[in-house]
Amino acid sequence: MNFEQEFEESYERLVGHGVGITARGQRFFTRFYENFLARSPRIKDHFEHTDMSKQIIVLQKAMYHMISFYLLHEPNELLERVAASHSRAHHGIEPELYDEWLEALLLTVEQMDPDYNRDLRLAWQIVMMPGILYMQRHY
Repeated sequence: MNFEQEFEESYERLVGHGVGITARGQRFFTRFYENFLARSPRIKDHFEHTDMSKQIIVLQKAMYHMISFYLLHEPNELLERVAASHSRAHHGIEPELYDEWLEALLLTVEQMDPDYNRDLRLAWQIVMMPGILYMQRHY
């Protein structure tokens, strides 16, 4: 099985491609935040004063850069900035919250991708984990 290809096909089904956020992407990221915020009051507190329509755009960009990190094996400037802003010194996003982030993402994929299965779940984990580990390391 080619996990990278499986991930790419799933991402295309769920988010689309190209510049800007598609209607599919809007639905996917909105559902993701519904799932993520429902996981814990601690998570919800981090977003208390957040404009969620803007946050969806930020998430789309951040995911693009996490995918890039997986492909290139090195962070780019935006991922470095996001990691710094999420660190203990700024927003204080605790490392264990990234596990919650990933579980909410995987649940969203399960809910929205008609081709979801255990291999597809693993493909998403394989692509997202390097970026998550990078973010956790910078706490």
